[in-house]
Amino acid sequence: MTRVRWPQKLAIGTGVLLVAWGIAGFFVTGFSDFAGQSDTWLAGLRVNPLQNTLHVVFGALLLVSFRRLKALSGAALLVALLCLVTFGFGMARYDEQVVNFLNVNPGSNALHLVAGFAALAAAQGAAWCRQCDRVSAVKAA
Repeated sequence: MTRVRWPQKLAIGTGVLLVAWGIAGFFVTGFSDFAGQSDTWLAGLRVNPLQNTLHVVFGALLLVSFRRLKALSGAALLVALLCLVTFGFGMARYDEQVVNFLNVNPGSNALHLVAGFAALAAAQGAAWCRQCDRVSAVKAA
């Protein structure tokens, strides 16, 4: 068995947080008004079923890919991009002309920003660990 490196641990932690948050959100929102703006809260953050689905999918992607560094670097980069785009949609929501289809508030924006940068760090760390492994293999040969 290979050792679990810090980018993999970060991906596991971020993935578990996102999946748990998404599942807990479904207990609060159910599946009605999927992309609607509602006054449904979970621990200080507004949620809706669309946002819950995104959290579960993003977290599951990190959890499925953490075992292999190559898979993790690509998947975590995708999750980082999607979380940061979700953060951008949340920031655009504060213009009153934009529909708040993600039902975000400043707290959920912070969650998306932190999860995005954590996934970005996991992607970069996985790529760095792969490079270190290649250099070690060349030196050992």
